[in-house]
Amino acid sequence: MKTAITLIIVTLLVQLSSGINYVTFPVILSLQGISNMLIGIAMSFEILAMLMLYSQLARLIQKLGLFCTLVILSCSRAIAIALLAHNDNYLLWLAGIFVYGATTGMLIVLIQTWLASFTLGKSKGLLMGLFSSALSSGVALGPVVLQSLPATINRFYFNSVLILLPMCLMLFLGGQKQIFSVDSQIRVRFIYRHAKIILFSALVGGISFYGLPNFLTLYGINSGLNDQQATLLMTAFMMGSVILGMLISTCSSFINRQSLVLLCVFVAVVCAVFLSLAVYAHYLFALCLLFIWGGCMGGIYAMGLTVIGERFHSQDQMSSNMSYTLMDSLGGILGLVLIGLFIDLLGNDGMAYVIVAAGCTFLIYTVQQMIGRQKMFE
Repeated sequence: MKTAITLIIVTLLVQLSSGINYVTFPVILSLQGISNMLIGIAMSFEILAMLMLYSQLARLIQKLGLFCTLVILSCSRAIAIALLAHNDNYLLWLAGIFVYGATTGMLIVLIQTWLASFTLGKSKGLLMGLFSSALSSGVALGPVVLQSLPATINRFYFNSVLILLPMCLMLFLGGQKQIFSVDSQIRVRFIYRHAKIILFSALVGGISFYGLPNFLTLYGINSGLNDQQATLLMTAFMMGSVILGMLISTCSSFINRQSLVLLCVFVAVVCAVFLSLAVYAHYLFALCLLFIWGGCMGGIYAMGLTVIGERFHSQDQMSSNMSYTLMDSLGGILGLVLIGLFIDLLGNDGMAYVIVAAGCTFLIYTVQQMIGRQKMFE
């Protein structure tokens, strides 16, 4: 249990640096005159890197060992952020975000696989809920940390130092015996054949989890909110994922997951529809909607992780967790590009259109699978 708690704390620290970037990167790129669509493409490079380099993680661990892999990934993350401190070249932004995304994604998969490898029974739902909450709470704390920083401190250099903290904790655990097996081949197609609906839920979740944090601050500013109010929109979404997401994940160990997932998707679609009205009319109501929305998406993510961990044997844990993360990342790319494009074409409401379309597609597909009596979240 001590190892599990340490890994959850590490996850929070890893995501804290991403939470800072989700505010800093889009705002700075916007100030440099970059369009919303190009900002979405730039932020999607963080996810594209994971999709392109996912197969290298298992090889790195096998070839270099867990200790050296942790050092290389963490130092690469820190260097990538530091090099962006005084950069105004769009292509260099793409390169820096690409390196940061590849190393961050690999770290998250490593932590996720490590945690799932020794979590059994009813506690799996709770710990996967805590893991999902740590992913969200790290991002949610990013804007809070930024607002508390003195103006004299460079955000990029601060973030580079912050990145080294989880490395120290993981190196402490890395000195212990490695307790999960690593296959040289990541069997994505095998996992897809046996968990289609679960991976599709990860795809839909990725659209929200990556698209919203990267655009909510700009969305709020374009809606007439001040900078502080705009950054709190993302915090509300992520805190909902932390609190409600963990509660939903814990409950999923005792009630029907299939019905719970459908309910969460439906509620998320309703929140997306009413957000565009609430943000203009009532700020507190908008925060409540984002809190509920985040809780639904966090619950879906944690339930998917729980089922993935239960359905596959220990030798397939790396493949199953990597496949889940890949689908989540692919959804993130689609979300970032489509949200940026639709905001440019249709204004702020374009973000809601993308989320509603994705949610409705998932609901239709899930009902179709239910009619065909396919194995889903059980």
